[in-house]
Amino acid sequence: MTPIAVRSPFWALLAAPLLVGATPGSPAPAPPRQDATASPPPTSVVDPGLPIEEVTPFVQPFDLDATRRMAVQVMVEGKGPFSFLVDTGAERTVIARELAARLGLGQGEKLRLSTIGTNAAMAPSYRIASLSMTDLRLNPFDAPAFAGRHIGAAGLIGVDMLEERRLLIDFRRETIDILATRRHARPIIRDRDAIVVSARNSAGRLILSDARIDGRRVDLVVDTGAQSSVGNIALMKLIEGRRQNSAPFVPAMLGAITGEDVPARRTAIKKITIEGINIADLPVSFADSHAFTALGLDKRPALLLGMDSLSLFDRVEIDFPNRRVVLDMPDGARRETRQRFADAGWRRSL
Repeated sequence: MTPIAVRSPFWALLAAPLLVGATPGSPAPAPPRQDATASPPPTSVVDPGLPIEEVTPFVQPFDLDATRRMAVQVMVEGKGPFSFLVDTGAERTVIARELAARLGLGQGEKLRLSTIGTNAAMAPSYRIASLSMTDLRLNPFDAPAFAGRHIGAAGLIGVDMLEERRLLIDFRRETIDILATRRHARPIIRDRDAIVVSARNSAGRLILSDARIDGRRVDLVVDTGAQSSVGNIALMKLIEGRRQNSAPFVPAMLGAITGEDVPARRTAIKKITIEGINIADLPVSFADSHAFTALGLDKRPALLLGMDSLSLFDRVEIDFPNRRVVLDMPDGARRETRQRFADAGWRRSL
């Protein structure tokens, strides 16, 4: 049996501008998906054999915006709901300045944040007495604020709200479960073709270290707030030096949440392997981002793994306390010995 690699369906969009934390003026077309209105009502897909304390999820359909990021409905101080993006790459929950003003929130101190920009950013903050989604609540806290047009939503749900939870993202049903968890809890996704990847924690973010490009180890940060994947300069040098790009490098611009335009170079990586899964022709933008410095990832090859990669799988489970990511391969994927391979073309071939 010939191994089949994941081939990113977004490689043809390489020349399109990438905006991280903002919605493009001319959104790139998303690949065809089944009409969500024809799907059955969203339900939790947790294992019925789990203890009762593990099956009390917040279950909600999510919207994929023009940048293919996930948005959920949130109540702010009992008002709303408002659309917030779920961002596992954001250190803190963020609110749009316009919404803070509309709700009359009290202003707090300025906060220093790491973003996709070239330097750390200082942002005003607002005191939020409560922010909730069903049983998930954060009380009270100071939320940094940025312009809504740069966020692309009314706010971001960061790892400060998720660090004691686990996420179950179902791209087939377009639902997200935000679940209670505990130390040593078993994965929810237990399909025989599921890939379990251990991670380490840095500033609340999960970093996967079992990824390779041309045999060289690469650190991956799971970043649901990014439309596309972003690599650091060390990774760019690796790709260039070993000729691992399947398309020419082209100039690009990243739009940071601060409104800063960050110069970048964009190409597609021939192949990146994660626990035996080969992802081919993955579009990546490379920038000298302060986010890598804040995570201690500026010296060795590292990649913020965005929604273009995550949505190749049927389901993704992100368990923060247990430092674990589970990737559920799509129907039609092939397995050879101990390695699993998926093919993004399976949707088109059915």
